[in-house]
Amino acid sequence: MKLFKPKFRYNPETLRYEKVPFSFKRFLLKAFPHLGLSVGLSILMLSAYMVFFSTPEETHLRSENRFMKEQYKKMEAKLSEMDLLLNDLATRDNELYRTIYNADTIPEAVRNSGFGGTHAYKAFDGYESSQLVTDVAKKIDVLSKKLNVQSLSYSELFELAKERETVLSHIPVLQPIHNEGLTRIGSFYGYRKHPIVGGIHFHEGLDLTAPTGTPIYAAGDGTVIRIDFNRSRTGYGNLVIIDHGINGMTTRYAHLNTIGVKRGQEVKRGEQIGTVGNTGMSTAPHLHYEIRINGKSVNPLDYMISITPEQYDQLLEMAEITQVSF
Repeated sequence: MKLFKPKFRYNPETLRYEKVPFSFKRFLLKAFPHLGLSVGLSILMLSAYMVFFSTPEETHLRSENRFMKEQYKKMEAKLSEMDLLLNDLATRDNELYRTIYNADTIPEAVRNSGFGGTHAYKAFDGYESSQLVTDVAKKIDVLSKKLNVQSLSYSELFELAKERETVLSHIPVLQPIHNEGLTRIGSFYGYRKHPIVGGIHFHEGLDLTAPTGTPIYAAGDGTVIRIDFNRSRTGYGNLVIIDHGINGMTTRYAHLNTIGVKRGQEVKRGEQIGTVGNTGMSTAPHLHYEIRINGKSVNPLDYMISITPEQYDQLLEMAEITQVSF
């Protein structure tokens, strides 16, 4: 079946019907209405399909978008919870931990400072979920800054704690003779009548009376800076001096029978350094114990702690463990 039937036209000159030759223009005029109708129907059908039906790819993308929105909302909720926890940590940090170690508080402006302004999130613009993604990104940045500030704060507090621990372990607070071995305190700190030369003299320490051979322990962590071996009847006799490395503080242990440490040796609180003796200017076995600050004597009783025999034994056991300070 032909699309276009042949067309004839009457020629008055020849008195005949003559076949009209093919014309492309006439072809287009004839075909256009059919073509337009076909295109219109196609567009209408495609639009209806797009409205009422989805391709598998579109269905998958829509499902994925819904999933991502839900996850972003969940992330936003969790970030808000984390922010509250960090704020609580910051409050404890400023009001408790930093107060304990006499450290300056960290201002809220430093902890809560933002990031980069609005231009930092331009890459998220132009999408249906732009605002949601931007909000989550901002919260992550703020939390990141808070975590960094808090981490630095804890690092500083850790160093302060180690420094404080070092200081406390070096203070000579331990009684250098165990209560079980101690007979009595023969002489206290202050003016007294000298038992050998007579007259009133200032006694710069404590005389802790105990049998010969009774163990003597370091009162605090430090370094042995002087050892004297002197079995004459003059001066301090056998002597150990420990520098505790804080505030010019040293301790002296005099009239020893034996010395169990060497010059330059690091000692721990509760570590045995010698035994009670009767060397030097001494009338009976005892330990002459001094605490000096920058060369000036102070009353040892102002530093010595009072503990039970059980606690003393525990301290000695701890002193035997390598690298343990207390």
